[in-house]
Amino acid sequence: MLEGREPITCRPADLLEPELDKLAGELRALAKDKSIDLAEGEREIDDVLTYALFPQVGLKFLENRGNPDAFEPAPEAGAATAPAPAPTGAAVYTVTVAGQRYVVEVAEGGELGEVRPAAPSAPAATAAGESVKAPLAGTIVKLKVAAGDRVEDGQVLVILEAMKMETEIRAPRAGVVAKVTVGVGDSVAVGDPLLSLS
Repeated sequence: MLEGREPITCRPADLLEPELDKLAGELRALAKDKSIDLAEGEREIDDVLTYALFPQVGLKFLENRGNPDAFEPAPEAGAATAPAPAPTGAAVYTVTVAGQRYVVEVAEGGELGEVRPAAPSAPAATAAGESVKAPLAGTIVKLKVAAGDRVEDGQVLVILEAMKMETEIRAPRAGVVAKVTVGVGDSVAVGDPLLSLS
């Protein structure tokens, strides 16, 4: 202990404000506006937590809970699944490492056959300019730009949620947003256009 100094004492403190009641009220208001039937009694907490953890996806689930057509069909009992195809020789992949694309040939058994730089590819262009595409499938949770906005190289344009993780989609170059083709809550597949830059 340092001489002449008093010991520092720390008390645990909850610095977060309680939000459960606020979220429950918010969900009840949304349910009233969208005619969603929420669970009642002690089961209501399940719906509130679903909404709290997954605001867009959870709300979509609660809206369609009674509509089986809104979800993937359940697998049929006894339905045979196709066996995975057996490896057939070499496979060729294009991989990107630190922004550089490489063509990689992998022989049967996992041995690398050849690695060479990929031919440079021109960015996908549309009539309005360069298309920025979804790098993975997911749900749009935030749009950080609108049509007409000037953006810098590397600036965050869109935030996409996939597998409970948020991914920032950044501008490949400086430019002006010509068109935004998605909205918050939209589901996108790999390669779907999100916006275009001119």
